[in-house]
Amino acid sequence: MHRLRLAIVGGLAAIAMTVGGAGAASAANNNQSGLVNVNVQNLALQVPVSVAVPVSVAANVCDVNVNVLSQQLGTGAPVSCNATTTSTALNQSIANAMTGQGGGGGANNNQQGLVNVNLQNVAIQVPVSVAVPVGVAANVCDVNANVLATQANNGGASCTATSTSQALSNAIANAMV
Repeated sequence: MHRLRLAIVGGLAAIAMTVGGAGAASAANNNQSGLVNVNVQNLALQVPVSVAVPVSVAANVCDVNVNVLSQQLGTGAPVSCNATTTSTALNQSIANAMTGQGGGGGANNNQQGLVNVNLQNVAIQVPVSVAVPVGVAANVCDVNANVLATQANNGGASCTATSTSQALSNAIANAMV
């Protein structure tokens, strides 16, 4: 029985160290096998004042009951709330708005069936670079995919984005989480 306990405790300790170590290592940098680091500093990424999101997302980030927002939407008048926190879904909407994929805009961002979330009091960190697959990097950096793939195989590749795409928006949103 004592050996069984030691084996279980040892196994759990090994798993904990592996998971803990992996998180620290992946958070330290963006260098991942098969991916290209894309510098997004030269893109015109403007953080929007507000974004239009589904009711459930707005209720979550504004700390408002979803039924209250739904009833307000039922009146046909524009509905808005002030974000007090952030979420993956909100970050995706922000990234889409920042990269021209829709879903955001100025203070009068009224869209049917969506709630306008005011972002002015929420700290949003926009990444300087994101790791994306070679095909995405080639597309947004206007570089031949074979050139980037060769660089990636030789130990690392990077490029500077000159345009955007939905895949880049997703990578930015994931990096913002």
